[in-house]
Amino acid sequence: MPLRGTRAGAALALALLLGACATQRGPGGASPGCALDYGGRISVVEQGPQPHNLYGSFELRLSGQGGSLELASPLGQVLARASWDADSASVDDGHARRAFGSFEDMTQATLGLRLPRQALGDWVRGRPARQLPWRELGQGGFEQLGWQVRMVLRDGVPHILRLTRVAGDTTEQLSLVIDRRASVGADCRPAAAASAAAQRAPESAS
Repeated sequence: MPLRGTRAGAALALALLLGACATQRGPGGASPGCALDYGGRISVVEQGPQPHNLYGSFELRLSGQGGSLELASPLGQVLARASWDADSASVDDGHARRAFGSFEDMTQATLGLRLPRQALGDWVRGRPARQLPWRELGQGGFEQLGWQVRMVLRDGVPHILRLTRVAGDTTEQLSLVIDRRASVGADCRPAAAASAAAQRAPESAS
């Protein structure tokens, strides 16, 4: 199934946004009791030998170890719907459904970015996954698994999430502008508080 034309559809990966709840959780990790519902705009920019830019809107829902994301074009046409759980992931582009053995395989095939499932659930909350090495970048940012993660808050809640990775002569960037948000659960602290708490004890990321 040729999904390159709807690679933004893998931004559904996202999830960003994207995303994606962690399958392994250590101290400070995302609680499976915190369900998130985000909506807004998404962009994917790759600079290098084969540059490409993708823009659209997204609806991202995360609950427990599963999630779903719907991606639409700037004109509102639905490009793809993705869903995943702890063991599998799939993408429906309106013509056919393609199954993948993992979230990472799905994002690689559809977006060209291999996004880490075990960390994204925390990243979209504006904090590093504490079960994995990471280092602080300053101004609330951090680096983990080769990705630089930065969150911009508006009125104390997540507004912009930006993931950036440099691999050789290629720079990849995934951005989510969160215009609508809802969260329910015991560990749904605002990103500012969660990030500050995480930064008190960064681990070595050598």
